[in-house]
Amino acid sequence: MAGEPVRIIVGFPPGGGVDVAARLLGQRLSGIWGQPVVVENRPGAASVLGTRLAARATPDGHSVLINSSTMVVNQIVNPGAGYDIERDLVPVINAAWQPTIIVARPGLPVATLADLIALSRARKASFGTPGQGSMPHLGAAYLFGMLAKTDLLHVPYAGAAPALIAAASGQTDLAVVTMPPAVPLVKAGRVKAIAVTSARRTGALPAVPTVAEAGFPGYEVNVFSGFFMPAATPRPVVQRFRETVLKVLALPDVQEQLAVQGFEPADPAREDFARLVSAEIAKWTKVVKATGFRLE
Repeated sequence: MAGEPVRIIVGFPPGGGVDVAARLLGQRLSGIWGQPVVVENRPGAASVLGTRLAARATPDGHSVLINSSTMVVNQIVNPGAGYDIERDLVPVINAAWQPTIIVARPGLPVATLADLIALSRARKASFGTPGQGSMPHLGAAYLFGMLAKTDLLHVPYAGAAPALIAAASGQTDLAVVTMPPAVPLVKAGRVKAIAVTSARRTGALPAVPTVAEAGFPGYEVNVFSGFFMPAATPRPVVQRFRETVLKVLALPDVQEQLAVQGFEPADPAREDFARLVSAEIAKWTKVVKATGFRLE
């Protein structure tokens, strides 16, 4: 990977959780290697375009993809996605987990998930997500449609930031997004946090209950923030990148910055990321089949 810059491809617009992780970690990788690391946002179709670009890149270590579990959902529900994760990419390392969060516009007369469900049965409520086929979209469809058996209007946006802005300004009743872009708006009072989707409450917003606590035991949606390389990348190149990311993740200030922004720690030193990705594909394939989830 010496010489020319390393580009980290992000399939989402700036401001989302994956983009936040890419910029934080990319800066540190650049310092360790002593060479430029460039974050390249290639948004489109809930990360499909960026994933395709990375899968077809020259496998020399100079093109790396960082993506979330949304890439898994797209592979399952979108016949035109144009990639197969296990065939076209090497899962290198999961840098951190991102729970999703349900937030409401400030004036919505709800304080809990039970309130929200009751409201949605009285009138049609709307929720924004980072896009069709995103993990927040599927997780919300599963929660509201299958578990709560209520019908909400889905409004897809081109990323988490515009979905949050829509809720903050009252264009939608709710936003369902990953934690990192939502935490500053919750703390500033621009949106109301209703519930998080992790198994336990998060360190960034410890007062916000989980969906499981709020009446849906066992419900959990945690989104990986993982690095991938093209399938033919030489193993020593993959291993070098992985080892450098591990060094960055061990830095106390990096751990602190990730936690403050709403990420939950992964365990990459012991985690088999390739096996984890395969398990995610199997898990969400079952959910898609059970819910009849499809792109609208």
